[in-house]
Formats: sequence, C-alpha cells, structure tokens
Amino acid sequence: MKKVILFLIGIVVAGGFFYGLQGSSKDQREARITLHPIATVTLGNGQQFKVELYPEEAPNTVNNFIALVKGNYYSDLTFNKILPDYLLQTGDKIGDGTGFPGYFIRSECSDNGYKNDVPLEEGVVCMSRGQKYNTEGSQFFILLSPRKDLEGTYAAFGKVIEGLDCLKEMSKMAPNESMQREEGLQVSRIEVNTFGKYYGEPQVLSLAEVRELK
Repeated sequence: MKKVILFLIGIVVAGGFFYGLQGSSKDQREARITLHPIATVTLGNGQQFKVELYPEEAPNTVNNFIALVKGNYYSDLTFNKILPDYLLQTGDKIGDGTGFPGYFIRSECSDNGYKNDVPLEEGVVCMSRGQKYNTEGSQFFILLSPRKDLEGTYAAFGKVIEGLDCLKEMSKMAPNESMQREEGLQVSRIEVNTFGKYYGEPQVLSLAEVRELK
C-alpha cells in the first residue's frame, strides 16, 4: 500500500513540474537555460527580434544598455547605418550618426584592456564608437556576417537569438529614413526582461574625461 501511495505522489509531483514548465513563458524558459537578460526589439511594422545580453563579458555596457531601455531612449529610431549583409546600426536620436546620450562609457573590448571573448559572428551585437576608444554612448550595431578583422576593437555585449533573417532582409534596402518609416522598419521600442535580477546604473565618462584618456 505504501509503495502505491508513494508512486501516486511521484506522479503528482512530476506532473506539477511538467505543468510548470508548460505554463511558463518562452522567455522564462530561456532564462532557466541562459540566466541572461533578453531584449526584445519591436519594429514599426510589428516585426520583432530578440537579443541575449552578455553581462559577464561586458558588464558596464549591458548596464548602460538596460538603463537606456528603461529610460525609453530607444524609441522611434531609424537605422542610421545599413550595409547589406554586413551590419545594421541604430541607437542615434539625431539619425545622422552623431547622436549620444550626453555621456560616454569605456570600451569593454580586449584591445582596450578588458577581457571580452565574444567571437564576432553573425548576429553579434556591438557598441559603436568614434575613432577613439571609450566613446561609446547609445549607438550599437548588429553584425550580419562574421567579422574576425574587428575582434578586440569593439565591445560585443549580446547576440540576436531570434529574427536574424528579418534583419538580413532589411539590410538590402536603401539607407533612406523616409523609406524606413514608410515600410515601418524603424525601431519602435525595446523592452528587456532581466528575470528579476538587478542591473545597476552604468559608470559613465564626461567629455572632459574622454579628452584626458589616451
């Protein structure tokens, strides 16, 4: 009799566990595997792509990105650089490649003294910067093909895990702002799911500090 009761309890517990997995959202199931934040980018036409962020590789860069997302900085933005089968770049409020949030952050890449081992494969997301290191702000680009020649020089902080095909198709259009808006291919909004983990404010650099850095 005891064996029968224990067997039935085992079935109930296993069933509850299975139901819990089935009932959880897709992002929650992803989190159990990756333990990484997931950013969802929604375009004006309703299409979406998802980016898994890598805080262990570029912690301050991820903090900065999440802070900008929560501050609604990434809304109604065009792609200010479109290179077919190479990259898409956005994050510029001005739209001409000069926009930034009023501060800079350090370049978390190996050539700037940081340990960052993310290989620059297709789908990898990196911060854009000026000619000098430590001039990243809000702009980022998504690689559409491997770029070994850029490894170590740009801060990689995530990778597209869904929707890359959509981005590859977008890269074939002309980099025209009015066309992007007509087709709904601009960034409408970005949301991030941190799965309950707290990510602090980024450490930032002023314009004067950037001038002093080599």
